[in-house]
Amino acid sequence: MKLAFDTSVLVAALIDSHPHHLRASPWVAAVSSGEVEAEITWHAVAEAWSVLTRLPGPLRLPPSTATIVIERASELFQPVDLTPSVYRSALRRCTEAGAGSGAVFDALHLISAEERGADGMVTFNRNDFERLKTGGSPEIVVPPDPPAFTLPT
Repeated sequence: MKLAFDTSVLVAALIDSHPHHLRASPWVAAVSSGEVEAEITWHAVAEAWSVLTRLPGPLRLPPSTATIVIERASELFQPVDLTPSVYRSALRRCTEAGAGSGAVFDALHLISAEERGADGMVTFNRNDFERLKTGGSPEIVVPPDPPAFTLPT
């Protein structure tokens, strides 16, 4: 089983006091234990660092701490590079879906997952990814509440 992870799940897993931490943790534990193969993009790494350093109040990490946290996560997830064709495809996918602005970042994650044969795209933002799916897209998986790790069928 190969899963791609969106920034929303990565950030929640990295911050113990994040409201979705308990929901994200079992999924990251499954990656850590080798139960599933996982990927994130280098774009997701940069996005996660950005989010970690701008979270509200007590959740916000200073840049130096965010860098340490992201470097550790990168060792676990082994981020993948995005090719120029992924960027071109993301722009076209958003145009076809009538989706603008930050939708292009979701498209980058989704198209990378498609190209690398992921079975599932793990995110807390189902609708953002559903609108960009095609017939070859991985299943969109939202970590459940109560927390659990359940592989897509």
